[in-house]
Amino acid sequence: MKKLLYPCLLMLAFSLFLLPTVQSQNTIRGLVQDSQARPLSAATALLRQANDSSLVKGVICTDQGAFLFDNLPSGNFLVEINMLGYSKAFSKPFTVKDNERNIDLGTISLMEDHTMLNEVSVVAKKPFLEQKIDRTVVNVANSITNAGSTALQVLQRSPGVQVNQLTKNISLMGKQGVVVMINGKISRLPTEAVVDMLSGMSSDNIDRIELIHTPPANFDAEGNAGIINIVLKSSGDEGLNGGYSANAGYGRAEKYGAGAYFNYRKNKINWFGNYGYNFDVNPQVFTNYRGVQQGNDFLETATNSDRPHTPTSTQNARLGADFQVSKKTVIGVLGTFFDRDWYMEAENDIRYSRNGVQESRLRMPNSETNHARSFAGNINLTQQFSNNQSLNVDADLIQYDIRNPSHYNIQAVDNLGNITPQYELRIAKKTPIRVAVAKADYSVNLQKNLQLETGAKITSMRFDNDVRVDSLPPNQDWILLPELTSLFHLDEDVVGAYATFSGKINAKTDFKAGLRYEYTKTNLGSETQPNVVDRQYGSWFPSVYVTRKLSEVQSLNFSYSRRISRPQIRWLAPWLIFSDPTTVEGGNPALQASFTDALKLDYGFKSWKFGVAYSIENDPVRFVPSVNAETNRQVNTRQNVGDQKVASANLYFPFHPAKWWEMQNNLYANGTEINVELEGEKIQLRNVTYGFNSTHTFTLPRKFTIEVSGNYDSPSYWGVAKWAATGSANVGIQKDFGEKWGKLRFSASDLFLSTNWYGNTNQPEINLRVRQSYQMAERTFMLSWTNTFGNKKVKSARERQTGSAEEMRRI
Repeated sequence: MKKLLYPCLLMLAFSLFLLPTVQSQNTIRGLVQDSQARPLSAATALLRQANDSSLVKGVICTDQGAFLFDNLPSGNFLVEINMLGYSKAFSKPFTVKDNERNIDLGTISLMEDHTMLNEVSVVAKKPFLEQKIDRTVVNVANSITNAGSTALQVLQRSPGVQVNQLTKNISLMGKQGVVVMINGKISRLPTEAVVDMLSGMSSDNIDRIELIHTPPANFDAEGNAGIINIVLKSSGDEGLNGGYSANAGYGRAEKYGAGAYFNYRKNKINWFGNYGYNFDVNPQVFTNYRGVQQGNDFLETATNSDRPHTPTSTQNARLGADFQVSKKTVIGVLGTFFDRDWYMEAENDIRYSRNGVQESRLRMPNSETNHARSFAGNINLTQQFSNNQSLNVDADLIQYDIRNPSHYNIQAVDNLGNITPQYELRIAKKTPIRVAVAKADYSVNLQKNLQLETGAKITSMRFDNDVRVDSLPPNQDWILLPELTSLFHLDEDVVGAYATFSGKINAKTDFKAGLRYEYTKTNLGSETQPNVVDRQYGSWFPSVYVTRKLSEVQSLNFSYSRRISRPQIRWLAPWLIFSDPTTVEGGNPALQASFTDALKLDYGFKSWKFGVAYSIENDPVRFVPSVNAETNRQVNTRQNVGDQKVASANLYFPFHPAKWWEMQNNLYANGTEINVELEGEKIQLRNVTYGFNSTHTFTLPRKFTIEVSGNYDSPSYWGVAKWAATGSANVGIQKDFGEKWGKLRFSASDLFLSTNWYGNTNQPEINLRVRQSYQMAERTFMLSWTNTFGNKKVKSARERQTGSAEEMRRI
């Protein structure tokens, strides 16, 4: 990890070193008004060189018509003001000297232009990171080092996001229980399937990722850590446009993919869609060690799983249409398809020792297939009754199927390496899931500065988990193992309703306050074990947001919300995966929902943002290994672990050391306290984690761009295991060939192979000593090409959230 930490710290230290220099430079301010002295908000102010009118930078005027340029070198400049419907205006040329800290240009007036322009085209480059009032936006499309990567890799490099590929969980600012949305539609797939889907989704089809820490009441209350919204690219009057991409690369094995998206608008119909394919071979090595005190003896079990052949192919597709029935009515349909086919062959070596002396050794070749496929359909209606009143209605159906067969061949190995077959195991697991969702949302402006949003939603989920385990002793036929075979069925219904009021308290203060109620009914059982889970409960979820504008360049934001995290469906149902004959992972029907109360306070100064947050989660579900000392058997499962408290701080500071150099930096620190009771013992775990994300973009002549990025996450707890630090260092170069030929990018990611996971659970008071590693890191070199086609003026398809947005995550 030191190989990664030193260059990343050097990059960050250099950013901080330049900070005083940048802040000491000059500022220019002014006001923009119309002919009647009314402020023109949203007017564009462009700072240009006085000698050749070349653009230095641009800003959007505030609600008071104010503009401000900072971090300026000395030189001769002028300011150009533009706004649609007005003739452009210029300030007088002026000189910025080193000893001048502030220059006030006074008021610049714009005159109305009654000969409106027939066509306006605005092209702007967004920074890699944008900090907004309620979310952090990662503009993936503008990142060179992310070209050809997967969506999961981009998430791992995003500020405050951690992805644990062991538990297949995603955490945000130290908190687990994140909800993942695609284009505002929450994925109703299981968390594991969402992680798998993102690992096969090409970043070339992603426009941006939004990290929403405290979602408002109109979102489902699901997700204790917040929401991650992945917005896919959409193209762009009538016509066709779109884009396409292809990538190929090599890490420890081959990788390639391709994708395309389109938007076609004709008369009152708009068709849109995208498709992506990704293939990846990622060789892996997993290890597991446990030590158990059994009376006067100390037993050790060491497993090494070498997985040289792990091909994965992933397909994602969306196709939809919007029909403009009238000026105020739009009916839309949307279909999505996901297919992931993962195959693994492993050579497992297991050694059993007593008091430091090896007693026996097993060899266990095994293979496993995990094929997941889903289809989802949505029909929606948008009715605009007036400029102040609208209704949205959605209905969704989802079909999701998992086929997960595996085969194990257990063999004894003597001291000379001779192999004696013992027995074979085969596991057949089928998991069909069906979901139906209906929701309606209504909004109306009650007064000039007061808006009401209200709505209701019902979700019905049905799930079967069919597991069959057979054993094959030597020279015998296959035998069913009834103690490991089961067929469980789950029914779950969730009904929710909400109301939200938003508006202005005064000219400088905005608010949004909402209340949501959800009632949940869950039943899980089988013919032989009915009502293993039979729960009904209702909960209230308030949320409050207040934004205060302190000055033209300062703001303060406060938020509070209460959230729920229901156990993943797969976590509840019984299922089995063997790492070795005495190490197994399975489900836990006793899992309960957890609740989180979260507070957040943000201070903004110009483009800088500083935030602090605090949350308490009761009964969080965490990945916990347990060991039976008598049988030396390890079971990895999820459990409710008491409570977790997280205090965090975050600083985002972008700046430009030079015209050709742009920096985006994000630092965070989390203090975590976990209180858990295991086997009657109360355990308290405390840890301070920290990390940063830094991206540097260098604009070169001839349309070349270089990007260098790095991120670092210090050691942290996942459940009761403490995992070593992770991070990555990446570099890329891009050549822009123009509109006709697109962009060519070459990137190298994870240069120091620093994304492997090493975990340690050390609780000797309950006889729990487990060490695990998941070595999947690759130094990957990727070549990516993207291009667009068609009419650039075609309006994009609507970005909207469908009714099943929040169900897909839990499946």
